[in-house]
Amino acid sequence: MAKDRIESKYFCVSPGIELHYLEKGEGRPLVFIPGLTFSGEIFKAQLEYFSGNYRVIAIDPRGQGLSAKTVDGNDYMTHGRDLASLIDGLGLDGAVLVGWSTGNLEVWSYIRQFGKEKLRGAVTIDMSPLPLSADPTWWTEGTMEELSEVATQYLTSPEDSRAFFSDYATGVMIQHEMEPAELEYLLDISGRTPYWVCKALFCDAIFSNFLETAREVGAGMPSLMFIAEHWADVARPFVEQQLSGYEIQVMGGHLMFYEYPERWNGLLEEFLNRLP
Repeated sequence: MAKDRIESKYFCVSPGIELHYLEKGEGRPLVFIPGLTFSGEIFKAQLEYFSGNYRVIAIDPRGQGLSAKTVDGNDYMTHGRDLASLIDGLGLDGAVLVGWSTGNLEVWSYIRQFGKEKLRGAVTIDMSPLPLSADPTWWTEGTMEELSEVATQYLTSPEDSRAFFSDYATGVMIQHEMEPAELEYLLDISGRTPYWVCKALFCDAIFSNFLETAREVGAGMPSLMFIAEHWADVARPFVEQQLSGYEIQVMGGHLMFYEYPERWNGLLEEFLNRLP
């Protein structure tokens, strides 16, 4: 039974397209959505912790982890529709969506297309709804030149993609000095996503604009944004000025919930306990 252990399952979101997800627990649904190239496995600490009171689901988005790899649909509007199919098919009314990194875009994409009626709250982890902007004071993923270099010079082969994520993991995701085995574990999770899927999703993410949807979320439902410490001086003022209504928590690096699970889980639990 899912209440006793983490179960590995599949759900067909459209003809021939199966999403893999992990599930544990019973109660109101709590749905975790990972970032670029990662799978629901990265949320194991959250699956174990929250499954005592919630039906916890951690998905592998299309193209990632053990989910279907397709030549089309590697974009965040499609991912939002996949998420809607999963929510409807599994009967996840009253869910709280928790997105990490580009998983935020899936949360906002779902809400843009399908509204907030089936949700109790939205939690987003460390990514702006407007990843690219000419305004240097806004919270973005980098300059056009930097992001263009990633897309055209790094995400072009399995080896170069793995090297990029190795640098990103050690420089941005994790604050402590990782042993080689831990780094390889994270890179192996990431490496289950083909580099060509990664490139398509990366480019779509960079040119996404969910700012108005994110504003509507903050104005219309309980919302929480976690921000990593390394860019809090830019990200926090952006959220405060542009996303009125969001609660803000600043901690750790980009992969804060993995690196500091006890503290992060506690902060999320406090937010969940305040929901109606």
